[in-house]
Amino acid sequence: MLFKDQKQFFSAIFILAVGGLLFYFAKPYLPQKIFVEDTNFTDIAVDSLMLQAMGDLEITKDAVLTVEDSVPSIGAGFIPDIAARAPFALDSIPKLEKKVSYTNLIQTTDFNYNLEYLADSLDVIAIPPAIPLTSYTGTVHLARFFEKLYKLEQSKESKVRIAYYGDSMIDGDLIVQDFRSALQDRFGGQGVGFVSIQSESSRSRYSVKHYTNGNWKQHNYMKGSTDSIPYGVNGAFFFPTDSAATVTYIASGIEHSYRLNTPRLFYGLGNKKALLQVTEEKDSVSKYIPLNALQSFNSVPLTNRDLKKIQLDFSRAQNTPIYGIDFSNTTGIAVDGFSNRGNSGLPLSVLDVSQMNKFDKVLGYDLIILQFGANVLTRKSKNYNWYSSRMTKVVHHLQLAFPNADILILGTADKGTKRVGVVRTDSSVVKLLRAQQQYAAKTESGFMSLFHIMGGINTMPIWNDKKLANDDFTHFSSKGSRKIGRMIYGKLIEEYTAFAKARTQQIALLKQTNQLGIKIVQDSIPKLPNQ
Repeated sequence: MLFKDQKQFFSAIFILAVGGLLFYFAKPYLPQKIFVEDTNFTDIAVDSLMLQAMGDLEITKDAVLTVEDSVPSIGAGFIPDIAARAPFALDSIPKLEKKVSYTNLIQTTDFNYNLEYLADSLDVIAIPPAIPLTSYTGTVHLARFFEKLYKLEQSKESKVRIAYYGDSMIDGDLIVQDFRSALQDRFGGQGVGFVSIQSESSRSRYSVKHYTNGNWKQHNYMKGSTDSIPYGVNGAFFFPTDSAATVTYIASGIEHSYRLNTPRLFYGLGNKKALLQVTEEKDSVSKYIPLNALQSFNSVPLTNRDLKKIQLDFSRAQNTPIYGIDFSNTTGIAVDGFSNRGNSGLPLSVLDVSQMNKFDKVLGYDLIILQFGANVLTRKSKNYNWYSSRMTKVVHHLQLAFPNADILILGTADKGTKRVGVVRTDSSVVKLLRAQQQYAAKTESGFMSLFHIMGGINTMPIWNDKKLANDDFTHFSSKGSRKIGRMIYGKLIEEYTAFAKARTQQIALLKQTNQLGIKIVQDSIPKLPNQ
């Protein structure tokens, strides 16, 4: 190497070394965002409506809105009357006149994002306790549902049904199965509820095993567009594409779901020669049920027995849409878990109102729970007003579809992102949580924050350390799902207990005044706790 070349080489090395030293010493004073490490290495698929929303996104400034938790007195008219709602196009849904105040919503300034938790004498960091949600909860808007629970608890003879919609967080009946089991422990009821023909996690699902043979074609609302055939309450329908198409269900080991309770099949209009062969348990003799209905919505009981196993063989049913089967008894609690990986919640707008009214007439929903957010957080945004606006329309749509049901919005759980080697709460979590609370308020729905239930800021890494959350710092593990399912139940029952206490006092007061011949003035009746 020539001397000139050697001189240039050593000069370059010297410059690189000096630059490296300057970078090292300056790093603590530079913006952290430069060093963000995303722990989610895979691109999570989301529904087509979410992708369309992101494509159409125009960030707008926060509008000043106002919402008050008005609490009606618990007199004779204390359960709010819901006027009959006529179907109409989603885009034509009018905006509520009621205003919502941002002073009554979660603020991004409410939290210390650098919060660190201290270890105890054994160098163990305990899971932080749940933190109270001091802003909007909309508990008063769950009054109809609580009244149904109250009557069930008193009589033990009625039935209360819940539809629990969610994304991959509840895939395989996770969270839902423990929430369901806890409710059935207290209020009674048996069965796993509505189960689709096929699902993404059918073989790994613990609460019921089910698998198909032969060829099936699935249509679901994740693609966004509506088919000529309306989707089922599960957002899907299934075609058996040959005469070898079968589906088998086997009861599993979840408490209150040890049997397949009084199965009922739901299906649509199809081939008039379609025939269903039903084989119960290990019986060598099967029975046959014709599926030659003339309506777009049909249901038929398959047996009045509670089974351990049932097999369904479909013949000449290639043009017959099959929705799924309900496994539940006639009293107590039923909870249907409807999950789709990648679901943002927006596909619920595709459900046909008229068809849902027909499902609702048979199933009778009292509460709709919406748990979404994990997939929305994968698309970073300065704010989530666009999501709040679209989900407001979705909730109004569901209020038409299930007019006798209250709605409960579950705000997102914590999500961890690695920054400078440390996993902390993702900066988008509270922004999304605020947007979810906003559309809950605008639609007069109940609101519960999983983020608060978990303990708030920077709790996901602690849950992960306890094996309660996966290494993506987003999803709960099986153990964590059991815990969060019971925590959701606990929070809901806490609110119901306050309702039941006030309701009991009201009944006692009415009996006392009737005996004394005193006329009650409604304003003198105690009110529910303002929440």
